[in-house]
Amino acid sequence: MNQQEAAGDVQRNRLAGEKSPYLLQHAENPVHWYPWGDEAFQKALQEDKPIFLSIGYSTCHWCHVMARECFRDHEVARELNKSFIPVKVDREERPDVDHIYMSVCQMITGSGGWPLTVIATPDKKPFFAGTYFPKVSRFGLPGLLNILQVISEAWEGDRKTLLDQADKIYRAILEGRHERDAEPGLVTPKETTDYDSLLEKGFAEFSKSFDEDAGGFGGAPKFPLPHNLMFLMAYWKRTGNKRALDMAERTMKGAYSGGVYDHLGFGFFRYATDSKWLVPHFEKMLYDNAMMLRAVTELYQATKKDIYKDIAFEIVSFVKSEMVSSQGGFYSAIDAESQGEEGKFYVWTPNEVTSLLGEGDGKTFCDRYGIGTDGRFRGGSVPHLSRIAANPDAPDRMEFVLEAREPAAERLRVKMLAERDKRVRPTTDDKVLTSWNSLMISAMAKTSYATGDDRCLEMAEACAAFILKNLFRGGTLYARYRLGDAAHSGTLCDYAYFVWGLMDLYQVTYKVEYLKHAWDLAAKMVELFWDDSISGFYLTEPGRQDLIIRPRETYDGAIPSGHSVAIMNLLRIFHLGGPEDYESMAISAIDALARDVARNPIGYGYSLCAVNYVSGGALDIQVDADREDPTAEAMLNYVKSLYLPGAQVIFSAHRAFLGKEDPPKMPPRPTITVCQGKTCGAPVTSIQDLQKVLMTAR
Repeated sequence: MNQQEAAGDVQRNRLAGEKSPYLLQHAENPVHWYPWGDEAFQKALQEDKPIFLSIGYSTCHWCHVMARECFRDHEVARELNKSFIPVKVDREERPDVDHIYMSVCQMITGSGGWPLTVIATPDKKPFFAGTYFPKVSRFGLPGLLNILQVISEAWEGDRKTLLDQADKIYRAILEGRHERDAEPGLVTPKETTDYDSLLEKGFAEFSKSFDEDAGGFGGAPKFPLPHNLMFLMAYWKRTGNKRALDMAERTMKGAYSGGVYDHLGFGFFRYATDSKWLVPHFEKMLYDNAMMLRAVTELYQATKKDIYKDIAFEIVSFVKSEMVSSQGGFYSAIDAESQGEEGKFYVWTPNEVTSLLGEGDGKTFCDRYGIGTDGRFRGGSVPHLSRIAANPDAPDRMEFVLEAREPAAERLRVKMLAERDKRVRPTTDDKVLTSWNSLMISAMAKTSYATGDDRCLEMAEACAAFILKNLFRGGTLYARYRLGDAAHSGTLCDYAYFVWGLMDLYQVTYKVEYLKHAWDLAAKMVELFWDDSISGFYLTEPGRQDLIIRPRETYDGAIPSGHSVAIMNLLRIFHLGGPEDYESMAISAIDALARDVARNPIGYGYSLCAVNYVSGGALDIQVDADREDPTAEAMLNYVKSLYLPGAQVIFSAHRAFLGKEDPPKMPPRPTITVCQGKTCGAPVTSIQDLQKVLMTAR
């Protein structure tokens, strides 16, 4: 080590050549960071040093805090550079690496989050894990500097203890992949699942944990989890149980009316730090807005309430103005902080409002959006539309203002937004991720399907074209694009989400090329990630030498897991005429997962959607007509106006194009055949007859 390295002088380190905005944020740290890869691993083996692994993402507030306190600090850098091989990972580029070590952190500490801090042997086996640490001990947290010094001394003087701990954790990781004991009454020894019981248990658990006062499930922090709302709506459609729809509606109302929604610039923040949705964590993530767009669109279909369509269009407006690249891809996220302070861009005081709008309009705005002198966030207020109910019998129940924006209110919003735009903006992470972009493709396609909005369809098709041109090369789907560079082989999420998006594009455009791409990518998905021995999908393809295990992820967290989406893809493709073994694979995957779903239904909301689909929820609509036929178009527009969660359209001619059937002979009149589950009704040739058929569809 030269004198300059020992002093920890600031210089551009090995991250300077990376494309990830998160890694580039650390390129001038005095820490001698390595990106994840062979160079770092070889260095650790050669110098016989443990790996210090730090995982985060560019818009993470506490990642910024730890970077300022620790990674820009020369004293911390000297200790890291002397005794460790420091490695930085962008969790959004490498969700496989993040998943493995986040599981370790949760196993060791009982919780997780970012920044993720892990210390591992030179062969990448972890023996220490945590999240945020300050430089020196405070707030009950040990200081990173002290942790590094203690582990450095132990590595030199008591290494066997650390290696034994690493082996113990590694064995626990491997054992965590084994199947768990069955839940009595749900899974028989023959591994066949009682789907109705599983769905009922799921609904019961959601009902039990529902926050009657503010909506949502559980306490703070509170996430909207839109795929759970999708399950509740599908359960309502299946059973007629109105409480399921009411829970979905109240949750959406709470999230939208609260501060977790940006009432000036639109779009959802990541989650609420409180149980009433009033104070958000201020990141804006592409995936959150994609899934909320889909959920609110489905609420519009289910209820016919125009306010939900208005919310959908607001999200679309936000995405179009702030998150679309000139090439058609969607950016990943907008930071939580600006000028080193979380939420500074978004909060207001009454004085700021009245100085801009005047006393009269200022008071109107403050009253409408809850801007008060008792600001809930660092002395300022986050605009929101929710109120504590005046009913003394329900003192904690929230009341939500859900109404179309009147011209006067809209005038004030526009004026306030223009003023806010003069502030220093949070940074935007402009990398394009295949997985998250695919979620937005699906959501935009769904919104266009339900509303006829052309903006949504144009953005969805442009993004799909971008991915096919820039991220699909040589038969391989890549995970990240930035500055002309496509990198990192796609995980299950990239393939599964993109298939989802392409299939939804077919449903709104009836362009067979989208179906063809989906068919081919689904086959590749099965080839790379399916494993008969576990009756399920792995997150990565086999043989990855840079990972200590081959990870799996079945839990539906902030967004549906790639596993649950892949299962649904197999089912949907089978019902459109795809390979017959896709259905048996999907059913075996659901059966293998049933015990976990039964234990924790709230963690498997989209898997429950797949259970509903396979248990009679599929609704296949075969069209025997030319795509441009006006009668067929009118009939399909009627289908689009309905909430039918399991509905899929397939033109019989397209099945022939895909090689599944002989070219059909067109009937004299446009004809539609509807199949619920695996039972088909008589063909119909008019909207009136179609209405009768779909009246009881679920």
